[in-house]
Amino acid sequence: MDIIFYVKRFIISYAVDNFYSILKYFSMAGTSCKVYTSVFFHDFSHMRAEFENGSMDFSNSYEIRYDLFGCRDTANLGKILEYLNKNLVDYIFTFRSRQPDQITTIYNYAMNYSPPTVDVDIGSFNFRRDLFNDTNLMVSFHGLNDDNVHLILNNMSALSPDIYKIALLYNDTGKFLEDIDYLYHYKKEHTIKLAYIPMGNNNSLFRLFSAIAVSDYAYASYKHATAPGQIEASEFISLLNRFREKYE
Repeated sequence: MDIIFYVKRFIISYAVDNFYSILKYFSMAGTSCKVYTSVFFHDFSHMRAEFENGSMDFSNSYEIRYDLFGCRDTANLGKILEYLNKNLVDYIFTFRSRQPDQITTIYNYAMNYSPPTVDVDIGSFNFRRDLFNDTNLMVSFHGLNDDNVHLILNNMSALSPDIYKIALLYNDTGKFLEDIDYLYHYKKEHTIKLAYIPMGNNNSLFRLFSAIAVSDYAYASYKHATAPGQIEASEFISLLNRFREKYE
């Protein structure tokens, strides 16, 4: 019992020490982090209706999770991207699948419309970097608590992404604090654009810390979350603004 007590006290002490260390860095990325609301619908007509009824706004930023749409054919995709482009919407196009041929088809078709940003999972399929020359390429890695952030960054850098995205499902506060501290120093040294997403149903606060401390991009939920721990968009933006008003 004594051992457990001291181990817990060590973890708490470590977390507090690192938390105040991270606080010193909050001004670095806090003003630059842009929040993208992650959305999906049945099809184009349902998405357009959300804009037309005022629930969504052309001036906001969105992640289009096309893999979660009910209709995922290329005809529907073309209507969506044409509509977003016509209305000058800032968006990230994302398509997740375990079928490489399907991923290739969707991304090849999407690039006919030159989305502002495209998110490609690093392990999903083999692609040519020049396919994404007309967009901002976000290379992403989705993993678990014990994944090595240093190794992930090294593997990503070989693809020359415009944006690095690391989304890990955490169950250990100490590991999260180690990773965010490492990412801060890495970003400072290499001047990369970063989306660092600490996932987990109990980790919403981690997402906020990341958005304040190191991330240039953050994700929020619309009517339904697309990843564990997402905060509703208006609440997330309100929390960020309250922090900025108080500390900047």
